[in-house]
Amino acid sequence: MEKTNRIILKAFFGLGAILTLVVSGGCNLPKAGQALTPTGDWASTAAVQTVSALTTQFALLITTTPPAVEQTSQPPQSSPTLTPAESIRPCERAEFVSDVTVPDGSEFSPGQTFIKTWRLKNTGSCTWTTSYRVVFESGNVLGAPPSFNLPVSVPPDGLVDISVNMKAPDQPRDYESYWKLQNPQGVVFGLGSDGGKPFWVKIRVITATPAT
Repeated sequence: MEKTNRIILKAFFGLGAILTLVVSGGCNLPKAGQALTPTGDWASTAAVQTVSALTTQFALLITTTPPAVEQTSQPPQSSPTLTPAESIRPCERAEFVSDVTVPDGSEFSPGQTFIKTWRLKNTGSCTWTTSYRVVFESGNVLGAPPSFNLPVSVPPDGLVDISVNMKAPDQPRDYESYWKLQNPQGVVFGLGSDGGKPFWVKIRVITATPAT
């Protein structure tokens, strides 16, 4: 673009100089009916032709569109990867891991005692302290205390074995006992994403087969 501007300026000044010469020489142009001398006729004609040519060139320079500046292609800018926001874990949630003792359907004689042990995982964001309690929810308490404290503190993602002494009822049949946890403020919670499911023990009391 800068080079084109220089060319236009040079042509402009050149045209001005020639126009000046033509105007100054106009006084010497032949009068009507006067024969043109070779020198005067050639000079006038050449001057006119030169002015015409420069005028055309000057007009072309002005109207010519300057060449487009080549754009350097830039590599596409990669936008930062947005990581999805982490889901906020509730303070108190539990997950059943296994029946350490007395799996579902275990058989006992009437009045027989046993120790039930559950293994649970703390899937919440709060530590279960020994002020947390295991509380009976429904079913048959099976001779156990209706509530008792956790044996140890359990941090988030930690495991705990919860054991309780129980006793089989005297009447032979199937029994179920459902339990949950309770925080120091008295809020009860259990298993699952909503903390609404209990953990349990299911036994069968059978009549002892008489010895033969």
